[in-house]
Amino acid sequence: MKKGISYIATFIILFTPITASAQEIPEPVRIGVASMITPVDAVRYYQEIVDYLGERLGVPVEMVHRRTYDEMDRLLEKGEVDVAFICSAPYVKNRRKFGVELLVAPQVNGRVFYRSYIIVHKESPIRSFDDLRGRVFAFTDPKSNSGRLYPVYRLAKKGLRPEEFFKRYIYSYSHNKSVELVAKRIVDGAAVESLVYEYMRKKGSPYVQQTRVIEQSPEFGIPPVVVSTGISPFVKEKIRELLLNMHKDLKGRKILRAMLIDKFVVVPDSNYDTIRKMEEVVSSVTVPDEKKYKRTNILYFGVIPRDNPRISYEKYQPLIDYLSENTPYRFELLLKRSYEETVTAVGNGEIDIALLDPLTYLEAYKKYGTPAILKSITAKGESFYRSVIITRKDSSIKKLSDLKGKSFAFASTRSTSGNLIPRVLLAEAGIHLKDLKKYKNFDYHDSVVKWVLRGEYDAGAVRESVAEKYLPLGIRIIAKSAPIPTGPVVVGTRTPYTMVQKIKEALLEITSKGKVYLEKSDPELRGGFIDARDSDYQGIRKMINDVPKTCGMGCHPRIRF
Repeated sequence: MKKGISYIATFIILFTPITASAQEIPEPVRIGVASMITPVDAVRYYQEIVDYLGERLGVPVEMVHRRTYDEMDRLLEKGEVDVAFICSAPYVKNRRKFGVELLVAPQVNGRVFYRSYIIVHKESPIRSFDDLRGRVFAFTDPKSNSGRLYPVYRLAKKGLRPEEFFKRYIYSYSHNKSVELVAKRIVDGAAVESLVYEYMRKKGSPYVQQTRVIEQSPEFGIPPVVVSTGISPFVKEKIRELLLNMHKDLKGRKILRAMLIDKFVVVPDSNYDTIRKMEEVVSSVTVPDEKKYKRTNILYFGVIPRDNPRISYEKYQPLIDYLSENTPYRFELLLKRSYEETVTAVGNGEIDIALLDPLTYLEAYKKYGTPAILKSITAKGESFYRSVIITRKDSSIKKLSDLKGKSFAFASTRSTSGNLIPRVLLAEAGIHLKDLKKYKNFDYHDSVVKWVLRGEYDAGAVRESVAEKYLPLGIRIIAKSAPIPTGPVVVGTRTPYTMVQKIKEALLEITSKGKVYLEKSDPELRGGFIDARDSDYQGIRKMINDVPKTCGMGCHPRIRF
C-alpha cells in the first residue's frame, strides 16, 4: 500500500457563499494553501486539486498561498473562508473556540490516522528522546500537532518545558525543511509528520536517507477538512460530495494517486480526543511563568526573514553563539514570519535586539523610536551592499529597457534590495508595474532566483550577495543599484541600557575575538561591525518619501518616514 504525502502539511480554503445552485457560485472561488511543506512543493501538489474542484464547481478558482497554520486559522475564524484543510491540533482548538465542523478527511494507506516521528541524523549517538536533552531541536510550526505538540507533551509529562530541556530550538515552518535541517546536522533532532517523512523516503529523498527515526508517537486523527459555522448547507454538501467521490472518476483518482491519498471519507470527532488529552497535559506545565522565564533567562535576537528559516539559521546562528559566549546573557535566534511582524516584535519588546534592513529600520524608528547602534561590514570590507536585477544567462534581455512586457519577480514588499530599490531602478528606466506582463512578490530572495532559473519569470531583483551565489548556476546580472547602507543593529524598546552596552562592546570586538564565528556567518556580516547613526539612512528615507512624486504614475504607496 502506498503511503501519502501529508495534506496535513497544507490547508486548502474554498471561499463561496452559495445558497442555491452551482450557477450562482460567486467568482472566483478562493482555495488557499499553507506551506507546511515548502512553498514550491505546496503549489505543485495542490494546484491540480484546486483546478479539479474549480472544474467540478463550474467557476474559476483561485489558489491563495499562506505560510502557516495560524494565518489560515484567522481567515477561518473571521468567516473569510468557508472550507479548509487544516491540521489536527488547530481543528481541536478551532472547534472549541469558534465551532468549526468536520466535513471529511483523507484516507492514506487504508488508515485515517498518522504519527509524529522524532528523527536524528543517522550517525548521531542519540538513541532516545531523553538523549536530546541539551541539544538543538527543530519544531515545525507553533500550532503543529506532530511537529510541536507531541514532543512538548512528552516533556510536559515530566514537568519540563522546551526551554529547560533543549539547548535551543527553532521553527522550520515545513516538515521537509525539518528533515533537511537534521540531515545537514544544523539541528540534532526534529519532530516531523509521518506521512511527509514516508513520502520523502518513497521518493528517494537524500535528506531522509541521512536520518533515522528514534521514536514514533501513538496514532492521531488525520488532519481533516472542516467547514465554518457560516457556510450554507448547499455549499457544504456540494464540497463534501465532490471530495467523497473524487476517487471514482479517472481525473480525480489520478490526482489522489499522485499525492498518495486513497480517498476522502467521513470521520468522527472522537478520532481527535487523544490530541485534546495532550493539550490538557501541556497547558498545565507550559503556561505558568513562561513570560517570566523568557525575560529573566534569554535575550531574543531577531532578523528579518529575507531567507527561508534553514538558511537564516545557518547565516545567523554563529553570531548568536558568539554573543552567548562573550556576554553575560544567553541568546536565542527568533525568526518571525514576515518583515512586519519582526518590526512589531522589536517595538513590543518581544525581540530584544535585531538586525534589520534599511527599510524595516526606518519603519521601526518611526513607529517605536528604536535606535540604530551598529551596522555591519561586508566580507568585501564595505559598509554597503547593492540591489541587482538578474535574468537567465541565456536570456535575450540585456538591459533594463528590455524588460517592458516581461514578467518580473520581486522579493518581499518590505525588502529594500528586493522590492523598493528595484522598483526605483525600473521606474528610472521608464518601466512601471503596468508595463510588465506580470509580477509577483516572493517571501525570500532565494525564491526569486529559483523562479527566474526555472523560466517562470523573465527577471527578478535580489541583493547582490544572493545573486553572486547563483551565478555559476546560470543567472546573469544586468543592472546594479547605487550603494545601499548595510542594515543596522537596533535594540528593542524594553532592552536595558546596561545590556545594550555589553552587546555593543562584544559586537565591536568580534573581528578580534570571534573570527571563527564570522567565517560561518552571512557574507554581509563577515567584516564585523561599526557604529551607526540614523543619518546613515537619510538617503533611503528621502528616496522612499520622494518615490510617489518621482515615479509620476501613482502606483507607489504614499509612505513617509
